[in-house]
Amino acid sequence: MSKKKNNRVLLIVFAVLLVAAGANQLIRSSKGERSFRKDIIDMKVNDIKKISIFPKNSGNRNVEIERVDTVWKLKFDGKMFAADQQMINGIADELANMAPERLVVNRRDLWKEYDITDSAGVKVVIYGNKNQKTEITLGRFSYNQDTRKPTTFIRVDNEQEVYAVEGYLSMTFNREINSLRDKNIYRGNQNDLTQIKFNYPADSSFTVTRDAGKWLLDGTPVDSARMAGYLNNVAYLVGSDFRDDIIPAAVPQETLKVVLNGQNMKPVVITGFRDSKGSVINSSENITSFFSGDQPAVFNMVFQGKNYFFGTKKAK
Repeated sequence: MSKKKNNRVLLIVFAVLLVAAGANQLIRSSKGERSFRKDIIDMKVNDIKKISIFPKNSGNRNVEIERVDTVWKLKFDGKMFAADQQMINGIADELANMAPERLVVNRRDLWKEYDITDSAGVKVVIYGNKNQKTEITLGRFSYNQDTRKPTTFIRVDNEQEVYAVEGYLSMTFNREINSLRDKNIYRGNQNDLTQIKFNYPADSSFTVTRDAGKWLLDGTPVDSARMAGYLNNVAYLVGSDFRDDIIPAAVPQETLKVVLNGQNMKPVVITGFRDSKGSVINSSENITSFFSGDQPAVFNMVFQGKNYFFGTKKAK
């Protein structure tokens, strides 16, 4: 066979291979296999250092979530807030593991159908190591009744493509600042508590102590049901209504204090007082946050008088 014929045969074989590869790719695509980006965010969860969220219709007002050492902090309108660590860790994990299920459209003129435009979507900017940055826009979501799976439509940076990603992501990120803040007053194990001091004005202070499995007040056993109820309440205290109008330096001198002592824990001081708007409660576990003690009624859960523990309910 001549050299020219050999070259011709090689060209024909190469062309057949190209056609076969193209057909195979079409088959793969028709079966729904990915022929696009593997990840939305090319960062591991521990690489995420800051998250900026621009909720719908927020203009340029954004919530900044920044990792300081190992603790997440919130910044909004120039103010710093304690963050709900569990919630923010969940958000960071969701971002790092976000993966597209399918390509929906790849035309800019179709963005509006998926609420994925700059004005209609929720913008989230994720910052990582070495100036790494990814911007995503979250659009509307849909729910498949057959698979029972929610889907959110999303685009990345300045790309035209819109992808479908599993989850109610727009609901996760379209939040107001208070929903991301630390609402804990105190969370602990009631079985670790061994002593509770009630430091009240005048001569109404007292202490309850656990001795050999029994709770005593001034050496007298307390009502066991009342004590069990109190421990159950005080071991899980969460506020819902922030009192950001409170100035720490202006907190009155005469306050009610409950000091929780126990094993495997440092002392926790819960402080309460009343002002013209109602009751206020604060804790050494979340020292920068003040809460309304009325919504829910955490003030009356914490600050009880002696009579309560002997069977006569009487809050301070």
